Amino acid sequence: MGPNSRAALVRRRAVGTLTWRGPASMLFARAGFAVGAQAGVAVVFALRGSPTPWHDAEPWLPVYGMLIDAGCLALLWRFTRREGIGLVDLVGVDRTRLVRDLLLGVALIPVSLVFILAGTYAAGWIVYGAPAPPYLLGDLPLPASLYGVLVWPFIWGLTEQLTYNGYLLPRLQVLTRSTTVAVSFVAFAWSFQHVVMPLTFDAKFMAFRLLASPLFSVFETILYLRLRRVIPSAVAHALMDGATVAIPLLAP
Repeated sequence: MGPNSRAALVRRRAVGTLTWRGPASMLFARAGFAVGAQAGVAVVFALRGSPTPWHDAEPWLPVYGMLIDAGCLALLWRFTRREGIGLVDLVGVDRTRLVRDLLLGVALIPVSLVFILAGTYAAGWIVYGAPAPPYLLGDLPLPASLYGVLVWPFIWGLTEQLTYNGYLLPRLQVLTRSTTVAVSFVAFAWSFQHVVMPLTFDAKFMAFRLLASPLFSVFETILYLRLRRVIPSAVAHALMDGATVAIPLLAP
């Protein structure tokens, strides 16, 4: 029985070390940190005399994303410590499966893209009346783009998986006593974060981002409940996020 297993979480709920405080705080933490980090970058642009500082900050998500991850990891460390476990316990590493998990992560990419593209095109039809392409992160200087391809996606993919799957999903499953409710809460919060990453104040675009994500979010949560390990999804997530920066960088 691992420290992040359902049985272990039920036991910690019974003795009071697992409460609603942590999950309730983490549910929209990434969205909150995203707005705060973008605001910080916008202030920098404003100080440099930009007439549109908030808009100018939008493409820099792969760079200021490190602040979002740092905030989430700090909270996760705090809440897991209260439970008497560590951050690494959320990963669910099985050394005997490590190579297979890495390969599984690569194999998950085509399947993931089916859910991502299906949600994206459906949201495009709903919001814009026509299919919409996936959102890509471009218009960055070369050093920032290279950081967004080589460093950012791996920290981002792991932290995002730890937040929603490694931490939130199994705890909400135990606290609500319902897998359906837990999946619904996590899938909504996971989808909502895309509304503010970046925050554009464009109502249609924000609605598009919200509606494009639930299908993939539900797939991710169900996959985690089957595997109880975040490495495969984190690998797939990182490689796909890196592509969203690499494609604009390599495009003519």
